[in-house]
Amino acid sequence: MAKKQKKQRAPKAAGSPEMVTAKRNTSPPDGAPWFRKPRMQALLLFALACAIYANTLGHDFALDDAIVITDNSIVKKGISGWGELFSHDTFYGFFNDDSKASLVAGGRYRPLTPAMFALEGQISGSPFLYHLLNVLWYALLVVVVFGFVRDLVKKDNQLPWWFALGVAGLFAAHPLHTEAVANIKGRDEIIALLGAVSGTWLIFRAAERQHFLGAAAGAVLVFLGCLAKENALTFLAVIPAVLLLFGNQDRSIGRLKYFLPALLAVGLFLVVRSAVIGFSFGEPVLELMNNPFLELKNGSWTHLSIGDRMATVMHTLWEYIRLLFVPTGLVHDYYPMAVPVKSWGQVTPWLGLLLHLGLGAFALLKFRSHRFIALGILIYLATLSIVSNVFFSVGTNMSERFLFMPSLGWAIAVVAVVSRGVRKFGSSVAYAIPVFVLVFAGLTIARNPVWKDNFTLFTTDVQKQPNSAKLLNAAGGSKVDRYQGLSASQKPAQTYLLTEAADHLTRAIEIHPSYKNAYLLRGNAYLLLDRYDESITDYDEALTLDGGYQSATDNLVIALTAAGKDAGEVKGDLTGAFRYLHRAEQMAPNNYETLRLLGVASGVSGQTAQALNYFKRASEVKPDDADARWNYAIALYNAGQTEAAEVEFVAAERLRPGIRQERAGR
Repeated sequence: MAKKQKKQRAPKAAGSPEMVTAKRNTSPPDGAPWFRKPRMQALLLFALACAIYANTLGHDFALDDAIVITDNSIVKKGISGWGELFSHDTFYGFFNDDSKASLVAGGRYRPLTPAMFALEGQISGSPFLYHLLNVLWYALLVVVVFGFVRDLVKKDNQLPWWFALGVAGLFAAHPLHTEAVANIKGRDEIIALLGAVSGTWLIFRAAERQHFLGAAAGAVLVFLGCLAKENALTFLAVIPAVLLLFGNQDRSIGRLKYFLPALLAVGLFLVVRSAVIGFSFGEPVLELMNNPFLELKNGSWTHLSIGDRMATVMHTLWEYIRLLFVPTGLVHDYYPMAVPVKSWGQVTPWLGLLLHLGLGAFALLKFRSHRFIALGILIYLATLSIVSNVFFSVGTNMSERFLFMPSLGWAIAVVAVVSRGVRKFGSSVAYAIPVFVLVFAGLTIARNPVWKDNFTLFTTDVQKQPNSAKLLNAAGGSKVDRYQGLSASQKPAQTYLLTEAADHLTRAIEIHPSYKNAYLLRGNAYLLLDRYDESITDYDEALTLDGGYQSATDNLVIALTAAGKDAGEVKGDLTGAFRYLHRAEQMAPNNYETLRLLGVASGVSGQTAQALNYFKRASEVKPDDADARWNYAIALYNAGQTEAAEVEFVAAERLRPGIRQERAGR
């Protein structure tokens, strides 16, 4: 029998569906324009990231840089301190006290970036090098995001050629990343996500090529990401989804064997972390600055009800969604009461809850038909979960840096939605991506200068966020520091810095009545304004809150001594002078200035014996001080002990030749 001949299909016209589909292939055809070549796209993305953050290179250290760099005793040792960095809580080098690890729930074990800072500090102590490397690491992360997404879409003919470019561009430009890049300490966010994404990419490629060694290399990168910041471990939820949803047609459960090395790597990290700092979320503390879910009742802090706590958390989740799409009014601080306590009788908690439940449901139900949207949602929810306050308190209501990792998922999902819009409504929809990138880049460049130094950061952000006790405290403290750094000739014209500082700190105390540091700093402002009684009251309040608060004790002695001098020398109130000075003496019996002033006050009031005693004690505190010895000599002379007085006069002359002529006015 004759064989039936197969019907030959006529070639399709240029406008046919098959041809249109082929044009959407992400692999550039031969002779494609330069902007479609992957290497050129990667180079452009790298340059874009560097350009956006170029205006941070002249910045100083700021915010938490003190904890991990400038005031970290272990980091200052350079590479010789690496052993200690990997064997202690991250805060140890700052506090030099292991017990301080309990200040935040669960502790912090993030030794990798402090180790990087230790090495960089040996090369240069200038902040320029740290900032430059932050920008370069970030630019590398953007390129890795591009390469990872491009590999995922490589065999998907339904997606446009610019899909990966759009994702990486949106991610690179997002203003929410300013804290991670413009603040040196934020490198832990960059390195953690770099480790997680590059590790996931290698594991995916290993599954595609069936090379198990690649999966092991990817696991190493995930492990390093965890050493930078624990949040990288949330990619344990992402990696299996990538293996099962993307790549070769054979996406069977067997591909999960390439996930096992990453699972073991994270397990190893948790073992190491537990061995170093333990593994416990700890008991929620009753200190508002470390536990935002408190309320003041009858003068005492108590935990919020579970209903109000969860309503407040869901409100912050709504705020996170808003900030991802409309990143304006950014501030670095959302401590109490920047985020007010919410109840379920308000709208935003319901919006936050329903939006996130809806996103999760969509990802579960549509993970086959809307793979990239589902992947974006998964990355967003997984990486946000660990900092969301839903499962445990992270010590603050919310933070823009907490959106650094989740924003990658947002970028993937947004570009996937725009891509679908292109297929449905036409190519003009695609212009939404470059518009977003340009607007976001402009907002980022405009935000970066705020991170120049602490004074600029705190005083700028407090204007936008006047309800954060911590930010008010920081702004007040920075203004006091700025005033103290002025020359003597500049200070009279800039006392407004002190009055503004006092106003900020008063507001901080209104929000957080047991904020001992705010009392200390306001006391400092009042002391510099010569408002002695108010400063003494504030120092006393700080000591009531914490009897062992050494800074408050030291400054109270200074304030009492200054008040005693003012009472005696300016107001002529010897009774008041003695009251202040005797209290200062009780607190610090060997304070030279207190003893000297008590000697003067005693001499003026005719108490010669007491004056002699005080000047003697003062000279014993400073035996090598010519003025102390001269004053004691005068007291001896006034007491009729002329021979002993001459011995002290000679001693003073020996310490400072010419003191006789100086005191005689010649």
